[in-house]
Amino acid sequence: MRTNVRIALVLALAGGAAMLGFGPRYLAADPPPRCPCSDPTPSNANINPAKFAGDYGLHVCAFHVGKADPSLQVESHHYCTPLRDGVFQCVIFDKDRGNAKLIGVEYIVSDDIFRTLPADEQKSWHPHDYEIRAGLLTMPGLKIDCEEKLLKGLLKSWGKVWHTWPDPKTDLPIGPPVLMWSAGKDGDVRKELVKARDERYKVDVDAIKKGREKF
Repeated sequence: MRTNVRIALVLALAGGAAMLGFGPRYLAADPPPRCPCSDPTPSNANINPAKFAGDYGLHVCAFHVGKADPSLQVESHHYCTPLRDGVFQCVIFDKDRGNAKLIGVEYIVSDDIFRTLPADEQKSWHPHDYEIRAGLLTMPGLKIDCEEKLLKGLLKSWGKVWHTWPDPKTDLPIGPPVLMWSAGKDGDVRKELVKARDERYKVDVDAIKKGREKF
């Protein structure tokens, strides 16, 4: 089972295996929905990075919450590529178009790798399970069925994320890097942030959540 989860996780982010030219510029105009998986079985999916996300990696939109200060909440746009089996790296922007600010980095590992980490180190890694099931983590521009196949590979993954630009509203990155976290229960992310995302991408968090009940 763990091997299957790891394979699914690899495939989920293998769409970002293109050149390391990260950034949100490709969304100057909204791209049409697309699905890189030619086979519906995650372990047999044929993902073409060029068709998937151009040169910028897999686009993941999620909400980060300050580990020490949960009032710090940021809509975060990740552009992710695989580093090696079960290990991925993402650069994070505050938005996916326009004059976006590079605000941080996130590292993602499979559950198998997470379990090998020392107990003190594990305290810096957050789970992705809840935010996926709750509809707080999405992959803009993907067809729903393809997004679901990719997200299933991320359910049992873990992330370590640092925001080097703690408050994107400031003109410059002020203060030390901040360890950020994922939502772990209802109410962890302010409703106005979720509403703004839903309106921008023309989605509904409740409908997304209901569609993921089968995960």
